[in-house]
Amino acid sequence: MTVKPLTICMITKKLLPFVLSFPFFSFGAYMPLQYSNTAYESSIKTVILTQAGSYERFPAIDLNSAQQLNLQFDELMPENDNYQYTFIHCTHDWLPSNLKPNEYIKGNFFENITEYTFSTTTFQVYTHYNINFPSMDMKPKLSGNYLLKVYRNFDENDLILTRRFMVVEDKFVLTASAKIATNPNARFNSQEIDFSVNMGDNVVPNPMIDVKATIMQNLRWDNAIFDLKPRFVNGKLLEYNYETGNLFLGGNEFRYFDIRSLRFLSFNVRRKYMEGNLKNAVLYADATKMNLPYLQTIDFNGKIVVDNRDGAVNGGIEGDYAACHFSFISDKLSKDVYIFGELTDWQIKEEFKMEWNEKAGQYERTLMLKQAYYNYYYVTPDAKKMADLQYTEGNHSNTENDYHVMIYNKNPFMQYDELLGTIHCNSMKR
Repeated sequence: MTVKPLTICMITKKLLPFVLSFPFFSFGAYMPLQYSNTAYESSIKTVILTQAGSYERFPAIDLNSAQQLNLQFDELMPENDNYQYTFIHCTHDWLPSNLKPNEYIKGNFFENITEYTFSTTTFQVYTHYNINFPSMDMKPKLSGNYLLKVYRNFDENDLILTRRFMVVEDKFVLTASAKIATNPNARFNSQEIDFSVNMGDNVVPNPMIDVKATIMQNLRWDNAIFDLKPRFVNGKLLEYNYETGNLFLGGNEFRYFDIRSLRFLSFNVRRKYMEGNLKNAVLYADATKMNLPYLQTIDFNGKIVVDNRDGAVNGGIEGDYAACHFSFISDKLSKDVYIFGELTDWQIKEEFKMEWNEKAGQYERTLMLKQAYYNYYYVTPDAKKMADLQYTEGNHSNTENDYHVMIYNKNPFMQYDELLGTIHCNSMKR
C-alpha cells in the first residue's frame, strides 16, 4: 500500500472532519471506467473544461477545424504525475460505439500531458495541469460524442478523470426557441424547447429511426432529454414541437458567493479567518426558497470562475484553497440535502452532502474550494437519484436558463452516431 500524505499543514483537530475528502490513499485497486464527467481520485480538484481561450463551457468543436478545448485541473500534491490522455468514441446516449480507435482517431492514439505548473504563494500546495486538445498529432476523424480519458503511467486502467466532449459536422440547419410551457399543467414551473431541423440535401432514409435529438439545460447531463423523435416529418424538415416530451422544470436562479479574494469583503461571505495554515470563509446562511415567488437575479447558470484577486497574476496557479462553511436554514426534510452545480460535476455526490444540525435548526457542510466565483443549488435526490429542486429552490417557468440541442444521425455506412448539428437558445433570448 502506498500512502499519499496530506498537503494542508497544521490541520487542527477541530477542522479534521471537514477535510476528510483530502486523505489520498491508493490501495492499487482500479476504479471502473465511467462514460461521464468523473474524477477517480480525491486528490483531483477543480476540473474545468472550456472552449480554448474563453469561458464557454459547451464542450464542442467543429470537425476538421483548428478549434480546441481546454482542460484544467489540480492535483493536491506537491509533485507532478506522469499522465496521458486519449479519446473514446461514444453513441448519442454515451455508451461506447462500435468503432475501433484507428477508425475515429487520426495520428497518435494517446498524448502525454506535459504542461503543468506548481502552485505558488499558496498554503495548499498543488500541481496545476493545463491541456489544449485535439493536438496536431492526435485528432478525431469523425463527428459524434467523445470521452476524454486521462490516465497514469501509460496504464489506461489507472484512471484519473474522464470528460465528455463533442465533435460537430454541421450538415443540418437548426432553429430553436425556449419558452414558458404551453401545457396548462406545467405552465407555472416548466419551460418548453421547440425546434426544427432542416436536413438539406443530406440523404436520410428513415429520419424517424435514424435521427435522434438531445436537449441539455445549463450544460447538465443529469437531466438531459435523450432520444427525442420528430413529431412531424415534412420533406426535409423535421419538427419537434411537443407539449410534454420537451419540457424542463425551470428551477430557480442560482445562489452564489465570491472567494476570489480571501483578504477583503466579497459577495455573500460573512467572515474570513485563518486557523493554523488553513484559510476559512464563512458564507451567509441560506434560506429555503420553496414556495417563495420568483426573484430575478443575475447568475452564471451554475458555473464557476477561477481567479485570485489578492494581487495574483494567474489564479490557476496562485489561487489558494479555503474551507468554505455552508449553512442552509430549513425544516428537517425527509430526504438528504446536497450542494449541487458545476463544482459537483452536476452530480449528487456524498462529499457534498449536508449534515443536519438539530440545535441550530439548519443543514451544514464545509468544503475545501479553490478561490473562485461560485454558483450553486441545494437539492434533494428524487426517485431516480436525480437533483430535485422542489423542496429547496423551487421551480419557476420564467427562470433564465440556457439550452443546447444536439442532432445525431445513424451513419448509413459505418453505423455510428454522427453529430450533424447543434444550436443554443436562452429562455430570456440572451
